[in-house]
Amino acid sequence: MSTAQSPARRRAASAVRRLTAAALGALALTITAAVQAQAATPARTPIARAAAGFAAAPQPIPLNTANWTGNAGFGSRAPAWYTDGSGIVHLQGAASQTTASGANPDQIGTLPTAARPSRQVSAIVHTFNGTFADVTLEPTGEIFAIQPSFPAITDFSFVSLEGISYRPSRAGNPIALNTANWVGNFPCCRRPAWYTDGSGVVHLQGTAGQTSASGTGANLIGTLPPAARPAQTVYTIVDTAGDSYADLAIEPNGTINLIDPRPPGVKNYILVFLESISYRPAGQGQAIAVNTANWTASAGFGSRPPAWYKDSSGLVHLQGAASQTSATGTGANVIGTLPSTARPRQAVYTIVHTFNGTYADLAIEPNGTLALIDPRPPMVKDYTFVSLESITYRR
Repeated sequence: MSTAQSPARRRAASAVRRLTAAALGALALTITAAVQAQAATPARTPIARAAAGFAAAPQPIPLNTANWTGNAGFGSRAPAWYTDGSGIVHLQGAASQTTASGANPDQIGTLPTAARPSRQVSAIVHTFNGTFADVTLEPTGEIFAIQPSFPAITDFSFVSLEGISYRPSRAGNPIALNTANWVGNFPCCRRPAWYTDGSGVVHLQGTAGQTSASGTGANLIGTLPPAARPAQTVYTIVDTAGDSYADLAIEPNGTINLIDPRPPGVKNYILVFLESISYRPAGQGQAIAVNTANWTASAGFGSRPPAWYKDSSGLVHLQGAASQTSATGTGANVIGTLPSTARPRQAVYTIVHTFNGTYADLAIEPNGTLALIDPRPPMVKDYTFVSLESITYRR
């Protein structure tokens, strides 16, 4: 498939990003007033936790069948959505693009009213064989796959929706932004915020934009209050403007810091999307049996060891990080194996933060294996550090 940008409607999903970028200079002139107004707003009280309850049954996502099929193969589920016991919407499954022609070739499908976000939600997802894409959900319910920035390879023969989660509405508790370098007031999206669900899991939401790249704290988006800080460092990967990505670290002191994508990955912090980030503030969970022939559970950099746990809705969450000690042997990319109680009934594909601005795709198989899929060249592979944080799925 060509990496050239099509004039088709798929660009509509990122149109707001481009308009925002064009207006950023003008926005900077009024940012002081906006920040002061935000700071003057009284802090919201913590959001009440929903009563514990299992997740609702998945509902199919109506697809754009002129261009996409829900039979993506490789053991994946069909595209669907569901809500958990806290009212958070989760997407699952995968789709495959059958043709790139027509008016809206990159529109995967449309969510029904009950699953639509009140503002734009974007996340980075696994696509075929070591590639990635941004997926944007519009308030109209349209789901668009957005081609990654060159020189990353576009391959929509398999696009996973696993791991995308968001609240349809509600503002959450504001994140204190680093206003010397960042702003969080965009018409397209929610302001940067956090909330806890009925299981005590912290979720981030909203969008921030970098107004200045100067100074030692330019990559510091903001700081979380003590109630939302992890006991150990959480590393994950986020969607950024220009259809690219960045790695992100949430420290025990509450700071949220970006790790620049390693070249040839493209850095673009005009918009940084925090949706779909979730983590437990504390707790070690149930240990994942690591493949000790090739991996260690002591990955360093303040991370937790690899583990899993279930929330009150019955969803499985992974956490922690591992480090590859040897790249030899047929099982070198197998991090470890989950027990039967944590295994998905069909394969789950997602994308993970790896060392120092790199990424990898990850397959969680019904037999419990956690197997990495190397990033496709020219993107760089580095398994010195592989994070499992923010991975959530329904069995």
